[in-house]
Amino acid sequence: MRNSIFILLLALLCFTCGVTAVQNFLTKDQVSYLEIADKSSPQKRAGYGALNGTCMDQLNYIPDTQYPEHSIMRYVRVNFHVMRKSDGTGNFSKTEGIAYAKGWLNAANKWVAKNNKMNLPVNNDTPILPTNYRYVIAADPNIPGDNGVYFHNDDDLYFFVKNGKNRNSSNRKQFEKYGVQKGKVLNIFMMPHHPDSVASRSYNPSKTGIAFPREGYIKIAGTYHFAKDTLIRNGKPFVRGAWYCHDVLNHEIGHVLGLHHTWRSSDGCDDTPNHANCYSQNKKKSTCWDEWSNNVMDYNTHQNAWTPCQIGIIQRNFAKEDAPQRGLLVPNWCKLDPSQHISIYNKMTWDGAKDLAGNLTIEKNAELTIKCRVSLPKNGKVIVRPGGKLILDGATLHNSCGTQWLGIDIGNKKGQKGEVVFINEPTLQDMKNGLE
Repeated sequence: MRNSIFILLLALLCFTCGVTAVQNFLTKDQVSYLEIADKSSPQKRAGYGALNGTCMDQLNYIPDTQYPEHSIMRYVRVNFHVMRKSDGTGNFSKTEGIAYAKGWLNAANKWVAKNNKMNLPVNNDTPILPTNYRYVIAADPNIPGDNGVYFHNDDDLYFFVKNGKNRNSSNRKQFEKYGVQKGKVLNIFMMPHHPDSVASRSYNPSKTGIAFPREGYIKIAGTYHFAKDTLIRNGKPFVRGAWYCHDVLNHEIGHVLGLHHTWRSSDGCDDTPNHANCYSQNKKKSTCWDEWSNNVMDYNTHQNAWTPCQIGIIQRNFAKEDAPQRGLLVPNWCKLDPSQHISIYNKMTWDGAKDLAGNLTIEKNAELTIKCRVSLPKNGKVIVRPGGKLILDGATLHNSCGTQWLGIDIGNKKGQKGEVVFINEPTLQDMKNGLE
């Protein structure tokens, strides 16, 4: 009998908790409204999902190493196209091509994750920050058994010529004819140098490429040549496998993600200085060996460094809803992931747009000001503990995946509730509960 009573009380308690949780969602009469005196202030945002003023500043998207959990990891979807002659020769076989594509992507991801220190300017103190993005091969769900690596036998389109009267590097026909999941996946075309070009002593069959940021694809040549051209070093064969071309892959993808060459005029970043663009650090062969860059967007032997500003540009483009770069991402912020819960314990401001994969909690005595767009996952919510404060300064809270988030849950303890302040007409959309 005691057990039955205990179970009944527990059930009633849980029911009461559930009712209380629903009742705690923010309503209009629980909002504190403030307005700035100057309506023309840059703090004023224009419309749903807009990224204007402070929300467009790439510096506001640089990962905060003190709070790494506040920046979601981004995954760029890619696929590979091995271009060959009509008889299937001139480039990798299917077994070789699939293995190379996977190894190539792993090598590129390794350096994106590592991010080396900048060589320039000399004696610099440029911070080494996490890039917060990686690449993943994306198969086409509409093709049974698809693995994201495709082979095309086409005598007219298989080869890459960088210079001369037959130059075709900027030709878009490969993507127009063979592109897969356009706008959703970054298409990577692996093209050999033309055999007639390679046969010429004046032609350099280097690892080279070209990016088409608007369309979301790149063309790279040299992978097959280096993989098949065995060198002899110290009396032993040396093969330049997939790892050898990681730099050109990261460089061209960098263009697609919004980066520019750093040695030319201004690339929009103060931490990428202008320089002479020396390819290698070789005192005997280079006239500027002591000013050799290793930035991913320069032409150099390593291309293994991303500056904070460059990372900010990439992350800003990922966050901007109408940017083509965002369309290439795995939308890992759509489904609620309890392990991605963010808790705020002090006073801080979010000046850049964010996509959250978990709930957001403003704890007691903490204060969070949001000035830009924040997407909450399906059935996610913002929790403002008693004694905590959430300030929405022209912000937009919504769900960017076409579903709904629950709303703002204001804690209630002994008559004390969480506080929510509206400044500059923030927008709350896609909520299941509250503000009706």
